[in-house]
Amino acid sequence: MMVAEALLEVADLSVAYTTPAGTVDALSGLDLTVPAGGAVALVGESGSGKSTTVKSILGLLGHTATVTSGDLRFDGRSLLGRTESELRTLRAAQIALVPQAAMNGLDPVRPVIGQIVDVVRSHSTASSRDAHDMATAALDRVGIGQHQARWFPHQFSGGMRQRAMIAMATVLQPKLLIADEPTTGLDVVVQDRVMAVLEDLRHELGLAILLVTHDLAVAAELCDHVVVMKDGEGVESGPIRRVVATPKHDYTRKLLSRRTTARAATIGEPALEVTGVSVAYSSGRGLAALRREPDVTAVEDVSLTVHRGEILGLAGESGCGKSSLASAIMGLAPLSRGEVRVGPKLLTHGAKRKEWREARRRVQMVFQDPYESLNPRFTVRRTLTDVLRSQGVRGDVDSEIHAALESVELRPSARYIDRRPHSLSGGERQRVAIARALVLHPDVVVADEPVSMLDRQTADQVAGLLRRLTQDEGLGVLLISHDMSLLGQVADRIAVMYLGRLVEVGSTAEVPVRPRHPYTRALVSAAPTLAAAGTRTRVTLPGELPSNVDRPSGCAFHSRCPVAQTDCSHLDPSLEGDSHRHACLHPLHEPVLPGANLLPVDTHRRHPRCQ
Repeated sequence: MMVAEALLEVADLSVAYTTPAGTVDALSGLDLTVPAGGAVALVGESGSGKSTTVKSILGLLGHTATVTSGDLRFDGRSLLGRTESELRTLRAAQIALVPQAAMNGLDPVRPVIGQIVDVVRSHSTASSRDAHDMATAALDRVGIGQHQARWFPHQFSGGMRQRAMIAMATVLQPKLLIADEPTTGLDVVVQDRVMAVLEDLRHELGLAILLVTHDLAVAAELCDHVVVMKDGEGVESGPIRRVVATPKHDYTRKLLSRRTTARAATIGEPALEVTGVSVAYSSGRGLAALRREPDVTAVEDVSLTVHRGEILGLAGESGCGKSSLASAIMGLAPLSRGEVRVGPKLLTHGAKRKEWREARRRVQMVFQDPYESLNPRFTVRRTLTDVLRSQGVRGDVDSEIHAALESVELRPSARYIDRRPHSLSGGERQRVAIARALVLHPDVVVADEPVSMLDRQTADQVAGLLRRLTQDEGLGVLLISHDMSLLGQVADRIAVMYLGRLVEVGSTAEVPVRPRHPYTRALVSAAPTLAAAGTRTRVTLPGELPSNVDRPSGCAFHSRCPVAQTDCSHLDPSLEGDSHRHACLHPLHEPVLPGANLLPVDTHRRHPRCQ
């Protein structure tokens, strides 16, 4: 068997940062090889040294970092000691990067294709016409057509923006693509499509890929080889199937484990009741308002109940209405119809701001991004004090703050109370956000994608914390997530939303294992699992999530549904059933098995070279 020539070699690399407190070692003796045309994963938790490795390869370490030993070689030549001009010639043309949070990397005021043309003109001698043709071809390779190429970024969905960034990175057909957490924050359906695009490009263009991720299951979907990092060192490496099957290092075993949490022993009275809630937004201002265009309905006739001591999971793609429903429950989006009951407090359309403010003592929210949801200038003490003061709590509040921090396992609380967000890890920031929600002793917490920005181990810890709080404090939790595997671990019941409506509701023992609605099965099947590493049939639902402005007739899912029949295009099903309800004219009955997909959808199988 021929061994592919090494394209990138990282040999015994050590990097140190200079800080006011002294020198900090970020990398220590790291070895890494990416063969030409190969796919290698660099896996580890936040702070393990992955980003420093990427910056070292690209020559972007900055003046505070120094390579203290080792070498970096690309295509047989050392990268160290090269001038900025030489490195700039390599970037994009030979080594390209899809950065973390790439969805926000596009200029919002310019058409997408123009931004990709700029990359071509900046890094090559191509004419304007040739650059335009190259940009069009690059977008076409990632599934974005010519008419969409002229759109602005705000007209793209999150997945389309991510694919556009991949097109930008690969337009010059580089030899090496570094994908730094390319799926973080994406829902599982979009994540699956992005991974399929990377896989296709690898084989179509002969790309080598260095995938930087915290999730071994994602790595196993794409890569042949893995290097596991901890505290700046490579603690284990090898073929990814061998590492997944028989890990040798304790840290690798830790990454492979997923915390399981016991279900709540008792379910109490309703803490939150949502009945027939609809949320509509104005379609626009100016000419749109003058034309009296209809409002856009983001949530339509949704009813659900969260009990004390229970976690209700709410699942669905980005744009399906989950966050709009959360905003309506919090009084941050107006109710068009329906009512929200929090304990004895009933809130309906037209409720006054004072009524919502009073209700917020009983219902609090935890937001998605721990890096954005805390004021960077406030200490933890100030953050929690402001919440108490806003609800009229006076006097010495330190005891309440300390108790809230202890309840979220920030112990001893005195270590954290006077720190600011920049001195906290992502997991610690999210715990502070949860403490901020708990300091008022609410009946229910609405947690909107609280772990999607965290590495897997930290996410499991935060999810386990929410589970414990339901058991110890009798708290009710509405946990919003696109990750069905996470909800399967911690939720008691799961509700699935599509285009503003609930399409399936049932127990955790039923919904992820025996989904009735084809959309639910797609969500379950799209989630990467280590049990099916390298063998799973990839699910790619055709098309994008339809717009609420032009909702499909009949069942809203029929235009993407692999089992749709003629009646689905004109009959609109409602939720039916008792403990396991579904809104489907032709429900499914087969259980989901690891690595199997029973839907005859547009699938994408792994290339033979990855088998």
